[in-house]
Amino acid sequence: MDAVVLGASPTGLYALRELARAGHAVALADIADGCAFHSRFVRGSARRFSGDLGAVERWLDGLAAKAGHRPLLVPTNDVFIEFILQRANRLAEKFVFPDGYRGLAARLLDKMSFNALCLEHGVATPGVWQAPDRDALAALAPSLPFPCILKPALIHRAREFLRGRKVLLVRNRAEYEACLATMPDGLGKWFVQEIIPGPESNITLFAGYIDKCGTAQQTFTARKLRQYPPGFGSASLVTSERCEETEATTLRFLDRIGFHGICGAEYKRDPRDGQLKIIEINPRPTLWFQIAHDAGRRVVEAAAHDLGQGEAPVERPQEPSVCWRYSIKDLAAARFYRRKGDSFVFPAPDVSTAARPARCSWPVFAKDDLMPALFEPVGYVRKAWKRL
Repeated sequence: MDAVVLGASPTGLYALRELARAGHAVALADIADGCAFHSRFVRGSARRFSGDLGAVERWLDGLAAKAGHRPLLVPTNDVFIEFILQRANRLAEKFVFPDGYRGLAARLLDKMSFNALCLEHGVATPGVWQAPDRDALAALAPSLPFPCILKPALIHRAREFLRGRKVLLVRNRAEYEACLATMPDGLGKWFVQEIIPGPESNITLFAGYIDKCGTAQQTFTARKLRQYPPGFGSASLVTSERCEETEATTLRFLDRIGFHGICGAEYKRDPRDGQLKIIEINPRPTLWFQIAHDAGRRVVEAAAHDLGQGEAPVERPQEPSVCWRYSIKDLAAARFYRRKGDSFVFPAPDVSTAARPARCSWPVFAKDDLMPALFEPVGYVRKAWKRL
């Protein structure tokens, strides 16, 4: 066994497939159901642990003992990044993973700490107001610009309250106060963030790996065209597009903070001042990383090589005009703009560049690995049932 992917979502499926296709034997674990469990590329152990992170740790100990060497750990969601951060010294005795998971990833994961990093290093970012709890949010109300968004510092802790949304959009003070009235205690820190106007198609993306020497490998840039939920969700339609400013800004920032590891960054062009403003950096693969693979980049494979697993992937030119679509979510996003776009806080995005793609890319479907796509709808039904 050469690697362990932590997370069985489409993001974990991407990492699993990329490593397996490069010849690595990959094990898989999660604390929830996920489509990656049905992939034929799981050649090691695959386990679902029903929310028990202690059991995950014990399982990893057993895998490491059998491997006879230190396998690669690849977290693909925020829960498992925190899992590694809290156990970094102990896990490092039996596994390899990027140095970013020894502390710096925590600052990128915490949205308020991330904002402070941006300000410290002169990276343009939306205005933000911090609040340690619900009462502090209420005290901010008189000074906030509306509309704005509310976002938890650690999003996975507020997932049940958010009910599938990444953020909460409030158009005026009355909506803001009504939202706070339904917010349960114990969700921790929040921040209120300025909304950058303009369509979703003004968002650009970066993916890449920063190696142990600080050198960027397998870098990729793209444009997000639509997302779900509309305005503030995860990507549903992305096209491969080179953006030198997005890449240069990201690499300069990562170099200044000394980050080593896999990362995905998101920016939006502000029409008010023309600046490209950073929204977030995820210190891990993200949902849309499959398009980087299909456009010729091998981000997770580069990490494996740098940390002692396998050969270095070839640095190929990025293929332009590859179109990635998460069909289930993108159909819902497109329908939203047809029905309610006129009254939404953002105008409908320009999706014309996706009309005639050079190649199509999918987060779950693959001709040589069909089972995840067949089982993925079952996961949506389960989530909908739990919310009901």
